[in-house]
Amino acid sequence: MSDCSVNDLNIAFFELQDGRVTDMNPAAEKLLQLAFEAGIKNFKKVLADRVSAGEVNFRLQHREFGIKIITPSTPQRILVFGLDEFRPSLEELFDISSFQHEMKNPLTVIDGTSQLVLAKTSDDYIKKCAGIILNETQRIKHMLQNIRLLSGMVLEYGEFEVKEFLEEMLNSLSVLFPDIKLSVQVEPDLTTVYADKKKLFMAVNNILKNACEAQRSGQVTLHIGLDPTIKYMCRASGQAVPMLKVSISDTGPGVPEETIGKLFTPFFTTKNRGTGLGLVIAKEITEKHKGRIEVQSTVGIGTTFSIYIPMINP
Repeated sequence: MSDCSVNDLNIAFFELQDGRVTDMNPAAEKLLQLAFEAGIKNFKKVLADRVSAGEVNFRLQHREFGIKIITPSTPQRILVFGLDEFRPSLEELFDISSFQHEMKNPLTVIDGTSQLVLAKTSDDYIKKCAGIILNETQRIKHMLQNIRLLSGMVLEYGEFEVKEFLEEMLNSLSVLFPDIKLSVQVEPDLTTVYADKKKLFMAVNNILKNACEAQRSGQVTLHIGLDPTIKYMCRASGQAVPMLKVSISDTGPGVPEETIGKLFTPFFTTKNRGTGLGLVIAKEITEKHKGRIEVQSTVGIGTTFSIYIPMINP
C-alpha cells in the first residue's frame, strides 16, 4: 500500500511498533481530535493497548469503532473505522410514518370495539377479556410513540432549576414505588443545568423506574454533580467544559455480565411487561446531548447507571 493511497483513505490508518504509534494518515488525525474532545488525551497509547490486548472494537463518544489489523507483523498496520456506517438506521429499514399510520387504524378499531363490549356485556369473564385487550392496545400505542420519538429526536435546549427538575420526578416515583427508599444527593453549587429539560427528564426517569422495578423494596440513590475527572472539548468554542454526571444506583439483584451488553438493544427486556425501549430512549437522549451512559453492576449487590453530559450552550 503506497503512502498516497493511505493518505487518501477516509478510514483511519495507524502504524504501530513496540506498542507505539509511529505513523498515521489524515483520517487518523481526525480520530485523535475526536478522542481529545471526549477527554482522552493519549489516544495513541489507548489504541496500542487495545490492539495488544486483541480487542476488535471500542466506543468513542457515542460511536462504535472497529479495529482491523492488515499487517500483523512488526510494524503493525491497522485500520480503525466507524461501525455505525455499516448499520442501517431505523428510517432506512422501513417508513416509520407509514408504519404508524397502518398500525393506528386497526388499533383504533380494536380499542373502540373493546370499549363497546365492556359497556354492553354483563358477563364478568368477557369484561375481563375486553379489559385485557384495552390494556394491550394502550401498551402498543405507547410503544409506537416511543418509536416515533427515537426516529426523529430534536433537542430544545434551555436552562432549568435542578431542584424543580428533581421534585417533579421524585414526587411521581414515591407514589408509584412506596416501598423504595429514594435518596437524592446534589452538589450544593449545582443549581441550574442547560439541556433539553423534557427529554433529560425522560432519560433519568426511565432509568430511575428501572432501578425501582428491579427490587420490591430497597434503596435507590440519585447523585447529580459535575465530574472533576473528565472534560469535554467543545469544538465551537475550543474550550474544555465540565461534564454533568447523573448517577443512579440501586440495591437490586444486579445484572449478569452477559446481559449488560444487551441492555440498550431495542425491544430487549427482562421484564414481563416491558417494551424494551426505555433504556434505548435514555441512551439516545444522552447521546443527542453529546454525552454517554455507563453501566456497572455486581450480581447480588446492585447496579449503577451513570449519565455524562457536557455542560455546553450550543
